[in-house]
Amino acid sequence: MKKIILRSIPFYLVLSLVLFFSYGCEKDQDFQETIESQSKLKSTIVEGDYILYNRNSNKAVDLNTSTGDVIQYSYWGGTNQQWRITSAGGGYYRVSPLSNLDIAFDIAGQSTSNGANLQTYSYWGGYNQQFQFNDLGNGYYSIINRGSGKALEIYQFSTENGGNVDQWSYWGGTNQQWRLESLTGGGTANGQLSWTLTTSGVPSDVQSRITAAMNAAVARYNSWGNWSPRTLTVEYNTGVATADGSINGNIRFGSNSAYQTECTAMHEIAHTYGVGTSSNWSSPLIQNGLFVGANTVSKIQQFDGSSATITTGGGHFWPYGLNYNSEWSVTNGNRHAQIVYAMCQDGLYPGY
Repeated sequence: MKKIILRSIPFYLVLSLVLFFSYGCEKDQDFQETIESQSKLKSTIVEGDYILYNRNSNKAVDLNTSTGDVIQYSYWGGTNQQWRITSAGGGYYRVSPLSNLDIAFDIAGQSTSNGANLQTYSYWGGYNQQFQFNDLGNGYYSIINRGSGKALEIYQFSTENGGNVDQWSYWGGTNQQWRLESLTGGGTANGQLSWTLTTSGVPSDVQSRITAAMNAAVARYNSWGNWSPRTLTVEYNTGVATADGSINGNIRFGSNSAYQTECTAMHEIAHTYGVGTSSNWSSPLIQNGLFVGANTVSKIQQFDGSSATITTGGGHFWPYGLNYNSEWSVTNGNRHAQIVYAMCQDGLYPGY
């Protein structure tokens, strides 16, 4: 943020400024209360591995391995864009890149000034290396340095690759808000989805693969959506080429072991919630091949930017439809579950 320099100010403008600040105490007080309430917000982050996205730019926090500086960059999956968050005690956390866990976020020179640079440095436990994650209640966090009490932000609201991360007094800008996407686990929802295998005499190796796939898929769905109680029925049917799912809650796995996976299980669970199977998989939720429900649009734009869309076709959707095994990653699985839940909130499946 740039400092504003005032020069040759006419007397009438000076008088106006005096009057404004004399009678603007209520606004100043509100602003101060905002800052104070910000400092009192509870730190609720769960230790683990994360991608950190800036709300304003939707770009990921990235370690410039040449300089050690922390910047933003379009996410491409490098370990220099993936961060391990571990407790440093007292409600504060250490943040280290997976590419080098011996270093950590560090406010350069232990500065307490606005505009001080965020870099990485060998971790030694200084307050300039400890951060509090304050849940803003809107899916985003502010990240406050213990030593300075200032918030991490993207300098000058940059949306470009290479935009710098520094610290500044917290004032609520979207460039000071961060979304954390887990790489190691799920979300914080408490869904009640379950499943049961209804076929007997399943070969032990097949049953093991199906059980592992369904357990993982259901756990991921439950951690990213507050699903109402429902028990899916699962069959092993050698007459099924790959796998399929129906809106009545039934999933069938065929004999091809390449499809007895979590990726396939999640894809088929989506069909049990109406993806390609519900009468609502049509207008008004789908228009010109795009899924246009407000919750779903908001979610995909949160993930991929303000111009992102969900395309439909052949009873499927993309991105994040997990239509092929090659689409699988933990991130894509987490996003898939959130998008299906958003679709249900938009009316694809009743009760949400």
